[in-house]
Amino acid sequence: MANLRVRTMVFLLALTVFCSKMAVGEDLMFSGESLNTNEFLENGPYRFIMQGDCNLVLYVNGNRALWSSRTDGKGTSCRATLQNDGNLVLLSGSSVVWNSRSAKGPNNYRLIVQGDGNVVIYGGALWATNTVQNRKRL
Repeated sequence: MANLRVRTMVFLLALTVFCSKMAVGEDLMFSGESLNTNEFLENGPYRFIMQGDCNLVLYVNGNRALWSSRTDGKGTSCRATLQNDGNLVLLSGSSVVWNSRSAKGPNNYRLIVQGDGNVVIYGGALWATNTVQNRKRL
């Protein structure tokens, strides 16, 4: 019985580690998340990848570039980070190599590779009724 518990715990730990790396291959990332070298987001034939040469590129069908940040060779070990202000930045260490110039202020943002081949940063809510219910009272 103890052996089964150990195996189950090892499996759950491995599953947790695996799932924490799932940003690769999904079609979106959230504020505070990054794409490191060779990590990508994808939707159908579209792949948005942080390449090893520090160039962030959107490909269709694996080989045709639709867009790039034009930053190849401008840094090492680069990563693309969606900041909490809505700005997408390419960082080489702590140096900014490129940015989307889309900072709008603190909020919850998401970058999505859409099915139409467009990569879009969406922001938080623009309006709310302000009638959020506290579940503890219900």
